Amino acid sequence: MSRTLDEFKEAHDPTYKILAPTTVYSRELAAGAKRYLITAAQNATPVHKAWWRVLRTMTKKLGAELLVIPMRYKNPTSQWSGSQQNAEHWATEVRPFLWNVRHALNQNLTVLADLKIQPTAASPLSGAEAVSLESSGIIGHTKLQLRSIPTAPGRMAKLLTTSGACTEANYTDSRAGRIGEFHHSLSAILVEVDGKRFYMRPVHFDAKTKSCTDLETRYTEKGSGRAPRPLALSMGDTHVDAICPVVEQATFGDGGIVDTLNPQYLIWHDLLDSYSVNPHHDGNPFNAVAKRQSGTDDARAEVQRAIEFVAKRTTKDIKSVVVGSNHNDMLRRWIVSNDWRRDPVNAEFYLETALAMVRGTKMTGKGTEYPDPFAYWFRQAVVPNSRVLDVDESFMLGGVELGMHGDQGPNGARGSIHNLRRIGVKSILGHSHAAGIDEGAYQAGTSTRLQLEYNHGASSWLNAHVLLHADGKRQHIFIVSGSWRG
Repeated sequence: MSRTLDEFKEAHDPTYKILAPTTVYSRELAAGAKRYLITAAQNATPVHKAWWRVLRTMTKKLGAELLVIPMRYKNPTSQWSGSQQNAEHWATEVRPFLWNVRHALNQNLTVLADLKIQPTAASPLSGAEAVSLESSGIIGHTKLQLRSIPTAPGRMAKLLTTSGACTEANYTDSRAGRIGEFHHSLSAILVEVDGKRFYMRPVHFDAKTKSCTDLETRYTEKGSGRAPRPLALSMGDTHVDAICPVVEQATFGDGGIVDTLNPQYLIWHDLLDSYSVNPHHDGNPFNAVAKRQSGTDDARAEVQRAIEFVAKRTTKDIKSVVVGSNHNDMLRRWIVSNDWRRDPVNAEFYLETALAMVRGTKMTGKGTEYPDPFAYWFRQAVVPNSRVLDVDESFMLGGVELGMHGDQGPNGARGSIHNLRRIGVKSILGHSHAAGIDEGAYQAGTSTRLQLEYNHGASSWLNAHVLLHADGKRQHIFIVSGSWRG
């Protein structure tokens, strides 16, 4: 029997390329679609029934396009036989919504559905930072991860996130499989498109209530309604004297985040900027001249402005918690290392503060202890319904640690979302000014302008808060050009 040239090459030429057929999953999306729900599904694995029904409710209520990114994974120990064989099929429910092609939702956000990553990948976003070029990107994966990616000066930092999944956890009986199962996230990414802008938020399924909460709305298998009051809003680092006016308005103004969502607690990170006593200005005469001309070298006035900022936004119904932070701590560093005799503007405030610290200094079993000066002045002001946390003081709501700023890492190391993601409790951090999700840790961004005197070059800064819902689920809220939702 004669053979074709291609058949001969396939049999004898080691460089012959066998092009495996790839099924393309896509469909024509509704013209002018403004909302999208994006999640992932593992091959030969059933959907999580309750979560899928909630997703379908959300799709209908929001008028959203549902995109399900298919993932392949061979599991020889699966309870489902198709998964054991690495079968190229997906649950009946998801088939009409499968999507595996790259697609731009607008000029700044791309669904990277053609990027295939193993469900057991420990860091699914690693190496993919530049794949979407200048656009933000969404990658299908069962583990939820989000990073703020630095971009060139003058451009808004881009976001790269995975999608979470709508299928049951289905992993091998192995170390990698067990870890993958632990991080399996029943979640999706909700995108609202507004011209060139987009608003992107993770939404999570809560198994206890069989629901999913997005901002002020809770979705169930049967419908939707007003969500229970959020436990807290952990805000991007405040830096009162450097706060961005449009972020302040979006957060605290009429129709803003606090007005709309009414969280029980406001969590403040880096409340004090400490520009008046910033140690990085030491020895720079031009900083000194600018501060003297503008009056921003008055430490007492800056502390008072920060306290008053919180007092005006703390009500009978909304409490405030000020987290110990590195910029707040600059006041202590100034007292410890500076000479009041060389600073006539602040001499009286310095001496008052130092005296209070001396009177509170004591020797304990772990060494010398003395009062934190910013905490001291905040407590002296007696702001109703508010408290300031001491260093290393815990504050937990809904099983989530809210008392860590993120500047202090394990065993004296510098803090980061990476080294605080596996400390055994869920957390919401501040500090980096770059939003993130990595395993147990969520990180807020900043409430300041995105360009300050000390962040030159490529930047990952974003205006972002983290909302803690009543069910203990966390959700980023990004503020773009003064708006926080589409």
